[in-house]
Amino acid sequence: MPKQPNRAPRRSDGMWTWIMQHAAVVQAVVGLVTAAVWITYLHAFIESMRRQRRSEILITLGGDRGLLGRVLVSNLGLEPIYILDIMLKRCTGSEERIVTVTDRTEVDPAEQTSLDRATLQRPLKSGEYVEIGTIDNMLDRAATRLDRGRSDPDLSCLELTVAAVTAAESSIVAARRIFDIRHEGGRVLLKPRTLYAEQIRGRRGRRRIERQLTDLL
Repeated sequence: MPKQPNRAPRRSDGMWTWIMQHAAVVQAVVGLVTAAVWITYLHAFIESMRRQRRSEILITLGGDRGLLGRVLVSNLGLEPIYILDIMLKRCTGSEERIVTVTDRTEVDPAEQTSLDRATLQRPLKSGEYVEIGTIDNMLDRAATRLDRGRSDPDLSCLELTVAAVTAAESSIVAARRIFDIRHEGGRVLLKPRTLYAEQIRGRRGRRRIERQLTDLL
């Protein structure tokens, strides 16, 4: 009977033998890789949920770049918000004053037949907006609160801050936008410093807003 030639060991046989000999190590490595994949997926999922629940308040000026410009506050977040207060900071060459402009003092009390005509405190669903008045209206409200004249020629900038609450956060959420003032041809013109409203999400910034709101009570 002819003698069978010796079969050369295949490379896969050696690899399989190595795997069998180091089965515990291979199993541990596979477990670590699987855990890393799941941790990465969980982190991405949590970040996605945070972005979805994150507030996004838009403050825009439309219709005019002067005192007759109308200010809109929009809720671009996925969660509803409740507007708690709107603060106006008046900056002149000598001082800065912060005052609340939430109540519509430009409307005669006899004509405040609904909450919409009396105050700007209200809920905003996702995608909703509210017109909070003209710049002229807010300067009038500030003058009423401060019990002093307007002194528009002394203005150097205005800062609007919208403070709100939402079920997704344990503390307030807020956004602000600063407008520099230019005086041209007897007109007061406003130029925003940033393209969008600055979202105040840091703990320190939100605490500062809470202190300002407490001082204005």
